[in-house]
Amino acid sequence: MKYLLFFLLSNLLFANNLFRKNNIEVVIDRQNKLMWIDDISAVKVKVTHKKVENYCLNLSKRVYSNWRVPTIKELTLIVDKKNEKTYINKAFKYNLPSGYWALKAHWRTFWFYADYMNFLSGTQYFDNRDKKKYIRCVRDIK
Repeated sequence: MKYLLFFLLSNLLFANNLFRKNNIEVVIDRQNKLMWIDDISAVKVKVTHKKVENYCLNLSKRVYSNWRVPTIKELTLIVDKKNEKTYINKAFKYNLPSGYWALKAHWRTFWFYADYMNFLSGTQYFDNRDKKKYIRCVRDIK
């Protein structure tokens, strides 16, 4: 009985690693120590991959100024295959199933292509860096 209670409590504590802070419009990932922008810009702003890094660097929302472009691995952390509507964790209020740019551009294509996450399938892809896609900036937290 003790083990069952321990199991249930630990699942309850760790199941909610992603949570939204409405007052500052971010989602916090406690386990991976990340803070994600989650405001209307996540579904309105589309930029080319060539401009995405400057977009995040110049973002000074919520008092924080150290925003950056997420890696494809970090975008994978917020995929939730149980959410069949968009395959993104339900902690996010603003989301679209379309592509969101990741940091990496591919040298083997002479940097013409870069990674992005497609939340329609919860799968990573790559595309021409001149195409416009959405951006969800992230920052590290301690």
